[in-house]
Amino acid sequence: MMRSFWNLGSELNAGELMSAHLNPVASKATISLFGDVFASDFPDWILRHAQKLGVRGAVERFDDRLKVTASGHNVMLEALALGCSLGPASVMVERIEFEPSDDA
Repeated sequence: MMRSFWNLGSELNAGELMSAHLNPVASKATISLFGDVFASDFPDWILRHAQKLGVRGAVERFDDRLKVTASGHNVMLEALALGCSLGPASVMVERIEFEPSDDA
């Protein structure tokens, strides 16, 4: 199921975060980043922040987006998506698509 992070605050509630924190599940997710996301420093920025969150990942560039494929605990994958939405000053993320995978 693909989720858009336009209204992140309304999609995640404290109960979901607490449940995920108490019962972390390792999984994979694809995060697609749209907008002015092609600054040369952004892929390294993403990987650096993923590492800080204990998430492993790779970044691919496409004509219309950056695609992050990552694995780690669910809460950390969502934290990475939130961090990517803010990004460094060199980018302007207009939209994020977060697609969790059942494969671990």
